[in-house]
Amino acid sequence: MNTSIGPIYQVIVKDLSEQITSGALKPGDRLESEPRLAQQYGVSRMTLRQALGELETAGLVARRHGAGTFVSRPVPIQRRGNQLGAFHEEMGLEPDEIETELMLQEVIMPPDDVSQDLQLSPGQTTSHLVRLRKLHGTPVAWQESWIPYLLAPALARGGLTDGSLYKTLRERGGVEIRSAEQTVSAALASPEVASVLKIDQENPVMSIRRVSRTAAGEPVEVAQSYTSSDLPLIVRLER
Repeated sequence: MNTSIGPIYQVIVKDLSEQITSGALKPGDRLESEPRLAQQYGVSRMTLRQALGELETAGLVARRHGAGTFVSRPVPIQRRGNQLGAFHEEMGLEPDEIETELMLQEVIMPPDDVSQDLQLSPGQTTSHLVRLRKLHGTPVAWQESWIPYLLAPALARGGLTDGSLYKTLRERGGVEIRSAEQTVSAALASPEVASVLKIDQENPVMSIRRVSRTAAGEPVEVAQSYTSSDLPLIVRLER
């Protein structure tokens, strides 16, 4: 066999990985027995076990003693409602797993309910931002935020630091968000939300309205987000 394509066990890893990610092998499916797989690939049992071990380490398969090797069921991504921070932190993910697309950045007069929550005086404007969050390239959340313009004028120009509004507020405006109250409800996707999230119109989405505050309790941001129903919200309760 021509080994220029790499170690033999890696060829097996690549082939089985592609079958799993393509859906040819589905979660819960049992792989062929080790003797049959070894015969199929023309390798020793030791080489095959090396490949299966790597797949298991990657979380793609699970080996059960006496039963065989099975395709793992994916662990669902969950957004935690008791964690206040950057979007990737709430999701328990690495920063590079979330892509933030800044769709709109402007200075406007806010809606009346937003002005009331931000305790603005008549005529006060806000920085208005609309962002689309993507997980591994797939749109998962549409977010709209209003921040008092005078609090951080720099928000009206330039992008966001590492795609994070909270980090931008901290570094450019010296504003640290320390608490928030949010209301979570189910809603039907509007045509705009359905379009950006690439879901069918009128599909259910999770609506989250948040008012964020400084340590002194001063309101900093009103945010409205619509999140795909594929991302359940997990809230930890203790007694």
